[in-house]
Amino acid sequence: MKGLMKLKKGEGNVEIKEVDEPKPGPDEVMIEVKAAGICGSDIHIYHDDIKIPLNPPVIMGHEFSGVVVRIGENVNNVKVGDAVTSETTASMCGVCWRLLKKPAWKW
Repeated sequence: MKGLMKLKKGEGNVEIKEVDEPKPGPDEVMIEVKAAGICGSDIHIYHDDIKIPLNPPVIMGHEFSGVVVRIGENVNNVKVGDAVTSETTASMCGVCWRLLKKPAWKW
């Protein structure tokens, strides 16, 4: 799969690279990204002035939506094929309207 990576510290140093496909752990899901946004954090990462600790190489992008393609053995609140979104990797509420209501649309 491809990922946008900050390869090393310093201005720029960002490339689209082929990376190994991750495997979800027991409490995780794997999402096929269908759309992604560029966040202010991504701009700060690019310019190397982000205020959170960052140790490149890292895959960028944390505002996205997509479809669940794999689930870990302990996951029981989503299923393969569900449409999901993520605004951040820093925290989550654990409750999403998507889990409570089936949308009228499909990918």
